[in-house]
Amino acid sequence: MDDAADYVILGGGSAGCVLAARLSEDPAVRVVLLEAGPWDRNPWIHIPMGFARLYVTRKYDWNYQTEAEAELKGRSVYWPRGRVIGGSGSVNGLVFLRGSPRDYDRWAQSGARGWSHEDCLPYFRKLETFAGPDSEYRGKEGPVRVGEVPDPSAGCRAFVAACEALGFPRNADNNGAWFEGVAPNQLNVYRGRRWSPAVAYLRPALGRKNLIVHTEQIGQRIILEGGRAVGVAVRGPDGVERIHRARREVILSAGAIESPKMLMLSGIGDGAALQALGIETRVHAPEVGRNLQDHFMIRFAFRTKPCGTLNEFMANPFKTAQLGLDWAIRRRGQMAIGASEASLFARVLPGSEEAEVQYQFVNYSLSNQAASAAALAKYPGFTFNFCQCRPDSRGELALRSPRVEDKPRIEARYLTAPSDVHVMLEAAKLARRISATQPFAGLIEEEEAPGPTTGGDEAMLDYIRAAGTTVYHPCGTNRMGSDERSVVDTELRVRGVEGLRVVDASVFPLVPSSNIHPAVLMTAEKAADAIKASARAGTRAAA
Repeated sequence: MDDAADYVILGGGSAGCVLAARLSEDPAVRVVLLEAGPWDRNPWIHIPMGFARLYVTRKYDWNYQTEAEAELKGRSVYWPRGRVIGGSGSVNGLVFLRGSPRDYDRWAQSGARGWSHEDCLPYFRKLETFAGPDSEYRGKEGPVRVGEVPDPSAGCRAFVAACEALGFPRNADNNGAWFEGVAPNQLNVYRGRRWSPAVAYLRPALGRKNLIVHTEQIGQRIILEGGRAVGVAVRGPDGVERIHRARREVILSAGAIESPKMLMLSGIGDGAALQALGIETRVHAPEVGRNLQDHFMIRFAFRTKPCGTLNEFMANPFKTAQLGLDWAIRRRGQMAIGASEASLFARVLPGSEEAEVQYQFVNYSLSNQAASAAALAKYPGFTFNFCQCRPDSRGELALRSPRVEDKPRIEARYLTAPSDVHVMLEAAKLARRISATQPFAGLIEEEEAPGPTTGGDEAMLDYIRAAGTTVYHPCGTNRMGSDERSVVDTELRVRGVEGLRVVDASVFPLVPSSNIHPAVLMTAEKAADAIKASARAGTRAAA
């Protein structure tokens, strides 16, 4: 048994790094951070383009798979989640977009009072240093460095121009007053390096004597005594179980998959399901693991004229060396860019009040678009992806067994809502219009996927079901709200248990319209303030 800390945080991912840094700002408290993965010492973690290499190796990954998805021809979908200090923020594609301001107003309207855009904006500002112009919407003094793609490729420039030619506005700041239109992506990249939560938040805090970080510690359960969370049991590489006790709070920040799993293993979940597995029910919370949401993605891939695609660089040893040299000397070029270079947020249905679909330009193409870890094609090619911003389909996560080692059952249930099918088909039609518009069309030799045989809705839907995949944005499995069925309240405290909070993407009531990483950081920043305020209130009450 380790010495007690004031706060024990289980999960050293994006939210955990923020919480560890912010809570340890008070030298009077002791903070312990426990992470299942190793330190982020692999150099490919810090090279933006390295995300693709990490994706293929799966070394820093939980390697989840969904169950067979009925609406996807019975396919199981690979769901990568970061298992390393910094979590998915250390291995993701680095696109840094908040989504629609209305997303957070919808959070508040759904019952998450205090989480409207007006409430969240100060924390979005607090977390970032934006390289662009001053704005009431952007931060200039935060830990996370954010800026627009510095050297857009020819394909990226042509994609943006084609969208403008179709009448979509050029958005000066997709993280500003409104998110609709087309623009080069903003990335959490600084001087050519990934500016992960581990780099931005945790590393500057490591010199504090009141912050202790333990890696390669697999969570076993939350220790509950008399209706209160008093610690966390973990198992290290030596196989020995250790308990870290918390004087004030246990904070669960293990992500949208592991956090609900850990609650259920600790007896917090649907009572009947837990008892069927032989787990004592400590708190009947049937919503744990439900409300699962994710963005579902389709790729359109093109064989192109030579135009500086990553395929061309990687197929030629001389150009590959040139690519590496450009990054080593100037910290620029394709190695300083993550998964995609530009986004279009567009309306595709008549009468829509805001964009329903995000399109992302990607300066490479794969040899097999449906494969989970395919290699780059050997010829010039690029891709654009699209996904529905706010899908109506809902999935569920459940324990497979009472064993920590067993991965949970993940049922994404993509396309189970008819509205999602309709939006994706209309989105595909706009995708075809973009690819046929100059100057983008002038770079394309051939549409490889889905290809010319997918002309009608039936053929396109068949392709969508056969090739669609995740955009890596699972969330919602420990929904926050004001109703008694919500897993956590609006202060992110687990209902029915004292001294326990959940702070990560699992608490989102609704998935944001775009990439969810900024929303995770914002949530952690806001939670840190709430935790500090709770501690101050407790001190005053004791006095």
